Amino acid sequence: MFKYYKKTHLEYFIEQLYLNNQILIPEDISADFIAHKLDISIKFLNSESLSHETKTGKRIIFLNDHKSSFEQRDDFLHELCHLLRHAGNQATLPSPFVQYQEEDAELFVLYASLPFFMIKELNLPPDHGQAIQQISSTFSVSMEQARKRYEQILRREFEALMCAESAATYQLKKEVKTVMSKPVEFAVYFDPSGISDGPSQLVVTIDEWTLMNCREIELPIGERLAEIDLEEMQQIECVPALSSDVICFDSKVTLQVHQLLHRHGLKKNCFVIHMNDVEMKIARDQAMTRNLSW
Repeated sequence: MFKYYKKTHLEYFIEQLYLNNQILIPEDISADFIAHKLDISIKFLNSESLSHETKTGKRIIFLNDHKSSFEQRDDFLHELCHLLRHAGNQATLPSPFVQYQEEDAELFVLYASLPFFMIKELNLPPDHGQAIQQISSTFSVSMEQARKRYEQILRREFEALMCAESAATYQLKKEVKTVMSKPVEFAVYFDPSGISDGPSQLVVTIDEWTLMNCREIELPIGERLAEIDLEEMQQIECVPALSSDVICFDSKVTLQVHQLLHRHGLKKNCFVIHMNDVEMKIARDQAMTRNLSW
């Protein structure tokens, strides 16, 4: 089941965290069990949840003792994300960083409560409602949370299946008529009115094979690339990439090719990336800290 599903970077992060600490079945996904495995102390207070790491490296998560056990688990996973992946005091961080950390923590809760590597082992019924009910019962989550995760998986599975079928059709056509296509090309445009010393836009031209077969490509940030002037920039037939098409993870900046293919098919192969988006993603990545010593 879910033959074509592609996990995100965050899902891989959680999966490795769980596997490395023998968190292997739905019953293991509890605040007490995970805290024990990761050597984290849990304390209860009559206040909102928060996390703290002492100067000696001791990690503590404070939970509201008036909330239900299900709410406490979600709060625990939310704060666990902050401990493992984020740095800085939110009271002093710029608001975009705070927003990013909170969005990252909410996704972490969803993936950590319902990890894909456990869901794919279930023998889910074909009926949509019954499948959601089984997931909810198995992982002790609300029906709404189970529905959100299950439908997310189905959407990604469908998207990956469509890409795979398109790639197969493309390969058959290539067997009939072989066309040599250029590899991925990069160029930069420097806005003379810009305040930055670096380029303002990165232009990426992607060949058909890469569009059909690669989920993402790494962007050569910091490398010396071919420069184009204003006249050339105006003549290029390209479409802007969205901010969500660019991901920075562990200092590696990638362009999500599968998302471009899903939106534009093979009709477009030239894309413009605003370097402000890239710089923001890099800054956010640098503001995160990851403890890989477990």
